[in-house]
Amino acid sequence: MTGRPSRAPLYRTIQGEIQRDILSGRLKPGDWLPSESQLRAQYGVSQTSVRRAFQELQRLGLVERFHGRGSIVASNEIRAMSPMLGLGRELRQRGFAIRPELLGNAEETADEAVAKALDLEPGDPVRHIERRYWIGDDPFVFLDHYLVQQPGIDFGEFTGDSLYAFLAGRDAQPTHARERVSAVNLSAAEAERLQVEPGVAAMLRERTSFGADQRPLEFTRYILRGDRYHLDIDLRSER
Repeated sequence: MTGRPSRAPLYRTIQGEIQRDILSGRLKPGDWLPSESQLRAQYGVSQTSVRRAFQELQRLGLVERFHGRGSIVASNEIRAMSPMLGLGRELRQRGFAIRPELLGNAEETADEAVAKALDLEPGDPVRHIERRYWIGDDPFVFLDHYLVQQPGIDFGEFTGDSLYAFLAGRDAQPTHARERVSAVNLSAAEAERLQVEPGVAAMLRERTSFGADQRPLEFTRYILRGDRYHLDIDLRSER
């Protein structure tokens, strides 16, 4: 492993080099990895960046961590998983050619529902970003984001495409999320965003994402046209 010469988020540099060594066979299952303090000195980064790198490697099933002892290589194959993707990337991976549109980007105060989702007090400041994805001539999904204000991040610089890429470029991408999927009938305002009739069926995905410290960073409501979007689920027997 070498030192850090990259513009990628710092944890991605560390993760990438360890991951390549594991997948190439240079590091084998059962091998102990350098300690957090060794990696901090090697790369000149914070403990937060080193821990985030290990969390990502663990999430991929490549590394197992032992409290107070360190981390070992668990496998040289990335396990199948449910990755936390931004919706834009998910849709592109599924073959949709989408076009993003930024509808709003402003500081607001959290209402009761948003405050509860983000573990804030009602009236606390949040960043409210509204977007829409188009497929051809039709709006396909309305994205309603509420984000916790973070020091050093100017959300006014966000131009509307990938929110997670924007956060990753500032070393602030969430590490994990919870999501609920529901069927809803569109309100008049939601229907206007998607250019359909009020009351038609749609799919609602509500996501709360968290940082490495387990605190909420983002609450998003994805409202997808029911006539254009579906979920495919592969099931496997336990035998």
